[in-house]
Amino acid sequence: MKRRALLTALLLGFQSLVAQEFFVEVKVQAPEVQTNDRQVFTQLEQVLRDLINNRAWTEDTWEQVERIRGSFVFTIRDYDQSTGQMSGNLQVSFARPVYQSDYNSTTFTYQDPDVRFRYRPNEIVEFQPNQFGDLASLVGFYAYLALGLDEASFDPQARASLLSAQQVAQLAQSSGAGGGWDRFSSTRNRFWLIEDLLNPANEAFLQSWYRYHRDGLDRLANLETQGQAKQAIANSVLALKPVHTRQPNIFLLRWFFDAKSVEIQQVFSGGPQVPVQELVDALQVMDASNASKYVKMASPR
Repeated sequence: MKRRALLTALLLGFQSLVAQEFFVEVKVQAPEVQTNDRQVFTQLEQVLRDLINNRAWTEDTWEQVERIRGSFVFTIRDYDQSTGQMSGNLQVSFARPVYQSDYNSTTFTYQDPDVRFRYRPNEIVEFQPNQFGDLASLVGFYAYLALGLDEASFDPQARASLLSAQQVAQLAQSSGAGGGWDRFSSTRNRFWLIEDLLNPANEAFLQSWYRYHRDGLDRLANLETQGQAKQAIANSVLALKPVHTRQPNIFLLRWFFDAKSVEIQQVFSGGPQVPVQELVDALQVMDASNASKYVKMASPR
């Protein structure tokens, strides 16, 4: 496939091949839960770690260096020991390796405030693409989302994993699952994560996503192309202005800047200088919560 061919060409010298795509840490914490069965949380950690890291989510062959890094941190607020029902929140994040560097660029970070699932001690959790399971589908959705964002950073037309994430969300809705799967309960949840990404009206986002990573980050390590890379990053962010103009509060841009705001500031904090005033002005509008931080990008060094 195109994405794998690109990565193989980019990351020569690493010969250890694996089928799996992820290296994700999993933490399950329940500081407020009163129970004498705390081992269940440790078991759940291992079950989820095995599910996401040991399952082959695609048909591609991945090298160790290509694997998506990430973390799942579950904070369980309520636990019914008799039924195994748990609810709480999930902090999830993923990162993509950058060419010719030891840097991993955050592609997604989000605190999901409404996770609900059932897990009993020693229970096997398996993901079935055509079947909804509250816990397995939650993990599967975020796995496909991470894969889709990774693929799109190498090919702006890549949609396979994003469509798989959408299928998980659709199965959840047809199964009557509420909470983070429901389009009406919130404008910032799992439904809207994938809806925004695959909405044709937001096509500019995935084009910008590709240019930001492929034409920008992946060329920063080369001193000869560093200036061009920084300009490509600036142009890719400026290309998001129509998305913001059409829908200023769109969740798509909120999680984008949650993942990228610090990185953008760091990219323009040193090295070859490129014109940034237009970029700073746009950032202060699109990411108003970080407006004061972007001012430093335009300050003389």
